[in-house]
Amino acid sequence: MAPLQGEMTLSFLERIADRYGLSVRSLLSSVTEVAGRQGVAGALQGDSEVFLNAAARDRVAALCRTPQVGLRLALPAWMREEPLGPSKERPTARLHNGVETVAAWGPACPGCVAARTGRMAPARVYLAAHQRVCPRHRYWLMSVPGSGGRVVGLAGCPEVVQAQEDHRKLLRRSPVAGSAFEVAEAVTAWWWAQQWPEEHLRPMRLDAAMPAGEDPQRWRILGRDLVTYPEAVALATLLASPAWRLRVTAGGGGHLPYRLADVPCVPCELGHRLWRPWLTERLAACTHGPLFAWAYQCILPRAAV
Repeated sequence: MAPLQGEMTLSFLERIADRYGLSVRSLLSSVTEVAGRQGVAGALQGDSEVFLNAAARDRVAALCRTPQVGLRLALPAWMREEPLGPSKERPTARLHNGVETVAAWGPACPGCVAARTGRMAPARVYLAAHQRVCPRHRYWLMSVPGSGGRVVGLAGCPEVVQAQEDHRKLLRRSPVAGSAFEVAEAVTAWWWAQQWPEEHLRPMRLDAAMPAGEDPQRWRILGRDLVTYPEAVALATLLASPAWRLRVTAGGGGHLPYRLADVPCVPCELGHRLWRPWLTERLAACTHGPLFAWAYQCILPRAAV
């Protein structure tokens, strides 16, 4: 049995356990058992990851009949940590939870898993920000803490699928695309919290993507990253542009801004780029927030001269 590319180690073990008719906890106990004692530490949750020492990895490789090199190439966390046990020779497994120790992940596209394995078994994979959409099956792969994640259909949101293609193009051509997208995500999350009455596109997108039977209030929380993704990519493209950063620096006139209206090219350009003319006035009044902080940092070196 082979792992999926980028799969979480615990997800791979869950699929192995399913083949044997076991729970993953039972499988881990068997893999680490020596003289009737198991070497499994930590709590098992819906978003857990497991780290195995060398002895435990050897046992898993023998169990699934897959060479270690294949497991190392497919499973990003396969050799990330060497959990300590009573001895190096004793198989040991340690479960971790939470964003502090488990990298960004999400559910694997069920259509792709079925095509790869011939089975409709759920799986979890590590996903970067530009990997949340399966363009082939048009799914958003959503991480939900404490669960196995959610798979959301994007039939009514073609702009989200297109945004991922634009995001990947940006990453290929700009060395600062990653940091620009992090800023853009913070900006769009801040805008989301404002609930401006002029905003109509995002509520429509939120409704179009909402799964049947989902509670609307809960969905507003879960769906934010999906709904704001097209604007985040468009904004990141602008923030990553060296020419744009120079324009913002010059737009401050050598003086630190008190509000974004003091750097008029910022609210004007964003209102135009995001197809929201009303946004220009809203942004011009901002005296704080991540976009204001970004513009301030652009102007600060020149103002300090």
